[in-house]
Amino acid sequence: MTLRLRDASRSARALLAGAVLFVAACGGSTAAPPSSGTPASSASSGSSATPQLAGTTRTVLTQLGLNMHSDASRSAPVVGVLGQGAQVTVLDYRASDGGWFKVQGQTVTGWIVGDPTLTAAGALTSYSSTDRGFSLLYPSTWTFAEEPADTLFRPQSTGQQSLVVRVAGSIAALGQPVPPGYASTYSNQEIVCGYTGELVEYQRASGASAPASPNIAGSSARWLSRYAQIRLTFDSMHAMELAFNYENQSDLDTFADAYNSISFPYPLCQAPQSPAPMPT
Repeated sequence: MTLRLRDASRSARALLAGAVLFVAACGGSTAAPPSSGTPASSASSGSSATPQLAGTTRTVLTQLGLNMHSDASRSAPVVGVLGQGAQVTVLDYRASDGGWFKVQGQTVTGWIVGDPTLTAAGALTSYSSTDRGFSLLYPSTWTFAEEPADTLFRPQSTGQQSLVVRVAGSIAALGQPVPPGYASTYSNQEIVCGYTGELVEYQRASGASAPASPNIAGSSARWLSRYAQIRLTFDSMHAMELAFNYENQSDLDTFADAYNSISFPYPLCQAPQSPAPMPT
């Protein structure tokens, strides 16, 4: 398994992205992770907000909630707790101790950890369906369609990326991962709401023909030059596939935000280990 530039730089890119986040700062809300870019001056352990960061927003992704501290330290007093989907405005950033954002909520100002699996840059919208059996956060500039064989998320206007969520009785019932002409470029285990799956990234081989059908079987999502996928087994009768079609490596942040926020009604996701983990 090779270390990719995306993995090495995700935390740095996360510090920059700006857009609008999704809920409040103290009390219940909803959340998401960071985006592209490299901070102009975040090398020191002191305050170092950049024009690109100050005034941007972040959304909380984690279902556990996220503590707001009085200072950029896990040992500092907790002044509020942000719920999943909560929207806050970034006031400052410190690179010390893994990175911290100073944020303003509806009524409280405090510091949150800069872990990109816990919050995301930009405004995210919540999707939840009992019939489809899952909920997640997706970009507010996107839309969704509940198709017969999947739930499809994609941009409302610009961009051809798409996120496809499918459920089946087993991994085998989901069919082949990709059509001929695509080769795996990276794989890594990911824990998605308590369940371990293999994240695999594919790319259409140079000179390979486009798939015979421009669309994924059973979906209106179109095949693009890159494809990422995680398949999860919940029990002997239930499996799920999260798939992402994209053109640029930086687009994968949207996929990570989705699988870091997703929830489904299966034991490991709904009943955390004892004692139950606490907000960071």
